[in-house]
Amino acid sequence: MRTLISFLMCWLFVGVPTTAQDKGTRWVERIKVLSPAPCSDINGRVVISLQARGMESLTARCYVERSHSLPQECLLTPKGIKFDDEGRGSFCLNAKKLPHGPLTIQISGSSATGEQDLYELQLYNTGGKPAAAAGIPDTIPAAAQGMKLAFSDDFDGQLSISRDGRGTRYNAHKPTFGDFSGWPFSDPEGYENPFRQRDTYLIIRAHKEDGTRGSTGLIATVDMDGKGFRATPPCYMECRLMAQSAPGTWPAFWTITNINQGMGDELDVIEAYGGWGEGNPNSTGYWVTSHFWGQKDEQGEPLKHPGKLVDMTAQRLRTSWSQTFHTYGLLITSAATTYYLDDEPVWSHPTNSYSLQQPHVLLVNYAIGGACGWKINLDRYDNTSEMYVDYLRVFEAH
Repeated sequence: MRTLISFLMCWLFVGVPTTAQDKGTRWVERIKVLSPAPCSDINGRVVISLQARGMESLTARCYVERSHSLPQECLLTPKGIKFDDEGRGSFCLNAKKLPHGPLTIQISGSSATGEQDLYELQLYNTGGKPAAAAGIPDTIPAAAQGMKLAFSDDFDGQLSISRDGRGTRYNAHKPTFGDFSGWPFSDPEGYENPFRQRDTYLIIRAHKEDGTRGSTGLIATVDMDGKGFRATPPCYMECRLMAQSAPGTWPAFWTITNINQGMGDELDVIEAYGGWGEGNPNSTGYWVTSHFWGQKDEQGEPLKHPGKLVDMTAQRLRTSWSQTFHTYGLLITSAATTYYLDDEPVWSHPTNSYSLQQPHVLLVNYAIGGACGWKINLDRYDNTSEMYVDYLRVFEAH
């Protein structure tokens, strides 16, 4: 995923994820939220002020979790939004009625000539109602029945991350080579520390100040010496997360069997690509992909890298990776490697020998641009975007 071959594979995969209803849509960037600032805290009654020159109709909505049942769509502007001559308008948000914690407010609009825009405002509700599904559940996933818990992190305590992973639970870089984000993965020890712990969440903040290269974050479960946690098959692993869909955002949860260059397997449980408009993915789905690096079949031909675009609007919860939290899982057995979304299988293939015989390093990251070539444009979000990781856990059969 993070090599030249991966670069070409990414272009092969992400060049075609546009959903049918978006073909021919003229996407523009007209909506700009003036206050509150992106990724800021809110509580109680909040006025959302915005400007949207040229837009004729605007609506705002968010999604409220009801345990693990279907998320409920909340239309925040049932009467629409009125504008002045400068395209400025506002609406009131009652955060007391919304879940505590991370929120994504989607503001969509259209012009008289048919242009479309979608703005995702990330906020953190410091009040509100307790989030119904936040934190590690007490139940064992169906795919992990008969297995024992081998690793878990609810991210409800002090973070243990360092630049090389030595002496801490997580490594802030891909071991031992190959950081791949356009905005660099940064160290927790420095000024650009991208990691925060809040409530039951790990927050990975991507941010870029003028005159800098920007910063964002990655965590891996082994250090630069290869020491740490690896999942041993048969096993099931899962991560619950949410991120923003904006040009250049690239959240991922994945595994590798070899931390050095050479043969090994990489299993991408979720690779999501953000942004709408020309030159953007224009997709509410995400990719699951299995890479078999450096390996050949019986005829001496390189093994293919199978993958699938998961249409999230066709799945049980019918919401995208940026609208609300979802759980992304991976089951590796001697017979099959199966990818899961919210406890439901979405794709499967025969298990490759390396995946079965070698333990897996777990990685979670919020890349911004980089190896896959999608353009970065977070200007209207004040060059700030966040990924929220609720929990990470692994079950093993041994």
